[in-house]
Amino acid sequence: MSGRDRIAILLAVTIAAIAVLVGVRTGLEEVDVDEIVYHDTLVAMRGGEGYYDAMRDALVEKEGAPPSSVRAVRPPTMFLMLRWLPESSWRYVVGLVYLAILLLAFLIGRPYGRFGGVIAVGLAGFWVLAAAPFLFVHAELWGLPFFLGAVLAARKERQGTSAMLLLGATLTRELYGTGLLVGALVFRRRLPWLGTSIAAVVAAIGHGLLARSILAAQGTEAALGNEPRTIIKILTIISPGDRPLSWVIGTVVLVVGLTALIQRWHADQAAKLLLPFVLIMIPASIIATRTYWGLTFGPALAAFVPAVRAPRR
Repeated sequence: MSGRDRIAILLAVTIAAIAVLVGVRTGLEEVDVDEIVYHDTLVAMRGGEGYYDAMRDALVEKEGAPPSSVRAVRPPTMFLMLRWLPESSWRYVVGLVYLAILLLAFLIGRPYGRFGGVIAVGLAGFWVLAAAPFLFVHAELWGLPFFLGAVLAARKERQGTSAMLLLGATLTRELYGTGLLVGALVFRRRLPWLGTSIAAVVAAIGHGLLARSILAAQGTEAALGNEPRTIIKILTIISPGDRPLSWVIGTVVLVVGLTALIQRWHADQAAKLLLPFVLIMIPASIIATRTYWGLTFGPALAAFVPAVRAPRR
C-alpha cells in the first residue's frame, strides 16, 4: 500500500467520522419530511408493529391519509435490518455506510492518476457530508454501497458478483433496478443480469402484493414533479447541496465525470454500467424533482472524475 493510498483511506475515515458527528449533533431537530416517515416507521417496528402497518401509520401522520400507490412505500430491506438495533444507535451505525461509500469510491478512482483515490474520496465526501444531517435513513443512501460495489465488480469483469450486488441495491431502493436493465443490455454475459432481474421483478411483485393491504383508493402521496423545475432546483439535484459552492462542485463533477465515462467506455467495464445509469437517473431526477435521488449517481460520478484524460494538442 502506497503513502497516497494511506492518505485516501485516512481521508475516508475522517470524512465518515465527521459525517457521523454532524448527524449526531443534528439529531432529529431538523430533518427531511420523508426522513420523519422512515424514522417513525422504524420506531413503530421497534415497538412490535409490522413493516407495512408501521409505514402506513407514518405516512398517515405525514399526509393525513394512507397512500394510494405502492410507489409511496419503500422496499422493506433497510427497515427489517435496522429494526433490530436501538434507536440511539442509528446515527452511529450509518457511519459504516458512509465509510463503505468512501472506500469504494477510493477503489474506483485509485487506478487513475497518482492521487486518483484521494480525489475520488474527497469529491464523494461532499455527498456523504451533505446527506449526514437529513438523509441518514434514506434508502438511496443505504443502497449506494451495493451499487458502488457492483460498479467495481463490473470493472473486474465479475459479472455474477456485480449483478448480485446490484440486486442488493435494488432490494434496498428500487431506483437501482435501472442498473440491472443496463447490465443486461451492455454486457455479453447476460445470464447473471437476466437472473437477478427476474429475482428483482419477483421481489417487486411480492412487495406490491404486501403493500396493497395498506393502500386506500382515496389515499394520497406526494406527486412526482411536484416542485418547480427551476435552474436552482436542477443544480441542487446534480449537486451535493443547495448552496452556490455545492452547485459549482456538482456541475464540475457532472461535466468531468461524464467526460471520463465516455472516454473510458471501451477500456473500463465499470463505465459501461455507470454511464447509461447516470444518463437515465439525471433526467429522471429532474422530471420527478427529487433532490435526494442524486445520491444514487452523484458519488459514483465523483469517483470517476480522476479517470478523465486531458485532450491531446
